[in-house]
Amino acid sequence: MNVLKSLVLTLGLLIVSHAKAGFITTDEAALDAIFSQSSFANIPIDIRIGASSELVFPNLLDITTDAEVNQLFNLHIGGANIVNFYFVDTVDACGGFNTGIVGCGEFPGNDFVVESVFAAGSFGSEILAHELAHNLGLDHRTGGLMNPSLNSDTTLTDQEVATIRASSLVQTDGLSFWININPVLIVATASTPLPVPEPSTLALLLLSFSLLLKNGVKRK
Repeated sequence: MNVLKSLVLTLGLLIVSHAKAGFITTDEAALDAIFSQSSFANIPIDIRIGASSELVFPNLLDITTDAEVNQLFNLHIGGANIVNFYFVDTVDACGGFNTGIVGCGEFPGNDFVVESVFAAGSFGSEILAHELAHNLGLDHRTGGLMNPSLNSDTTLTDQEVATIRASSLVQTDGLSFWININPVLIVATASTPLPVPEPSTLALLLLSFSLLLKNGVKRK
């Protein structure tokens, strides 16, 4: 069974209320930059984010048990070499209950889940890349992208890049390399089109992240 890796907050941080307000936020260009940094030499890995999907599972909007994490990951859309990014309201379980958790991913594997409000913040791409790197076989270390605490440092070592390249999630046509991503939104009721944050909501989210930055965010 895959080991789960979680993203957690330091206790006592301000957390924005966002129940039943999930949305998908991904920055493909920022993720591409992380997976094409200097340690990748002249052979970058392209992050290809496909069309968003929506699954109606009200009981999985707020993840509180490992059983719910497993249930969510068993909904996987696509083949074994497709990564699913799940976006929910809250994540409070990943190898045990913890109200500070904001994300949980398989290590290694092809699924992870994040709280959508945090994916929309200034650390969004770092969080997504960190959890994706767990899927690709990387564990925590001191410093860089895999540091246990968010540090605005997304660097990867040559050895980490070698581990990533060995992952079955990395596809190639002999000339280029890429990873296919399916963003999946979990909702209580079906909606068309998929919800996106209103400008005023997003402004509040970014403000909240400036406050979080002052207090520190920790990855576990």
